[in-house]
Amino acid sequence: MKSPDAPRMTAEDVEAVLIEAGWTRGRDVGERLPALLAVVTARYAEEGHPVEAFAAARDFVRECGGIRLVVPGTPPDAVEFTPHWIYEESAEDVAELAANLGRRLFPVGYESFDGAMVLIDETGRFFLMHHTGPSFLGAHPYEAISCLLRGPQRDARDFFV
Repeated sequence: MKSPDAPRMTAEDVEAVLIEAGWTRGRDVGERLPALLAVVTARYAEEGHPVEAFAAARDFVRECGGIRLVVPGTPPDAVEFTPHWIYEESAEDVAELAANLGRRLFPVGYESFDGAMVLIDETGRFFLMHHTGPSFLGAHPYEAISCLLRGPQRDARDFFV
């Protein structure tokens, strides 16, 4: 379980975790990018709530797509940085959160234990759509990764317009 008192990870800590998971500086999924993004864009369009892979989403998936980070604690968990359709009404829930934030969102990953969606907005901020409610993870990837692995997560409602 993530402790609210755990210190934020440093940039070096985050990079070490990413490197252990197979990331390298300048990593690029290359030709796999369109297929990774299409999983979400096609399914969300089918549900009547299309999403667009804007620049921040493309850039993050290009660099981190396919990376799996183990989340310490019990029960065992991991964060998969792969755009993914999680459950019926995923698109509707993402559309509602996007409207509340006043920003477009794109799903860039998920927690494997309970299927919480990791989302990025068009400014590069990260959010988590969890069955208990949405959370803010951070203003950039390293802050979001630290929050996903160690916490604490802030209530996304603090960012509603």
